[in-house]
Amino acid sequence: MSIKNLRVLYCIIALLYIVNIFGCGSDENDEEPSNSPPKVDAFIIPKEFSPEEILEFRILAYDDDGDPLSYEWSVSAGKLDETTGTKVKWTAPTDDETVTVTIYISDGIGKSTKRVKRILNTAFIEPPPIEIAFDPTPDPPLISIVPGKGCFGIKLGDPYKKLLEVHGKPDNPPDKIGYFSYQEQKKGLSGFLDGIDLVEDLFLRHPNKAKTAGKNGIKSKLENVEKELGKAQEVDNNAFGGIRHWYWRKGIEFTYDAENKVESIFVFKPIGIAPSANDLPLHHQQQIKKEVFKALQGREFLK
Repeated sequence: MSIKNLRVLYCIIALLYIVNIFGCGSDENDEEPSNSPPKVDAFIIPKEFSPEEILEFRILAYDDDGDPLSYEWSVSAGKLDETTGTKVKWTAPTDDETVTVTIYISDGIGKSTKRVKRILNTAFIEPPPIEIAFDPTPDPPLISIVPGKGCFGIKLGDPYKKLLEVHGKPDNPPDKIGYFSYQEQKKGLSGFLDGIDLVEDLFLRHPNKAKTAGKNGIKSKLENVEKELGKAQEVDNNAFGGIRHWYWRKGIEFTYDAENKVESIFVFKPIGIAPSANDLPLHHQQQIKKEVFKALQGREFLK
């Protein structure tokens, strides 16, 4: 072969080599097809559970690539009937305040999708405070005393909020035994709340001007009170030199000074008209009310 022909052959081989390098490319630059992770439409888990309650958890998911999905459930407490599938049943624990529910959704190719929710044990949830509806209108009227019912705009059984609405904040807000007082505001009103902030007893003294239907109030004479209400069912002495006249069945007590004028009035729920809610003997109910009155009157007269 001539030198000329060798040169032509060499050029052809070189050209083919260059075409092979730049035309075919390299495997290292090839990109693998992209994979979308699973997506969740809904993770259906209750917000609360009761001890030992059986609940159902569900997951709704899909994959953009159409890959089949697998599911793996886990819980921090309680028992799952199974750990795979789009829905499972769970038996709640007894003593756990919260439980965490976790699920992993996998398409078998890329990274799994994770969802987590926390549910609360109803046994540990504080019940909402009881809201008691009330009419803010003074009832009975501010000028009135109704034995066994109320006085000075407040009924026995009214919520503390009604007291605030009618009379404003007390000088002495309710303490740990429920005592409150408006003495410094010159209202002459004090009393006790029960265990759920309802007015249980009311106490009037100077300068309060509320009166009964027979026009009896602070400074009234004994004879005028007896004209309206009759003789008291019981008469005894207090620790401050006064004489107490108890009208148990009417729900009112008048304390008189040395001149037989009313110096304080105690309004409470009548005793002896019907059996008590706790079936206490009559004398026992009366003794309890005397102790309440003694504590209340002591606070007032020792100010």
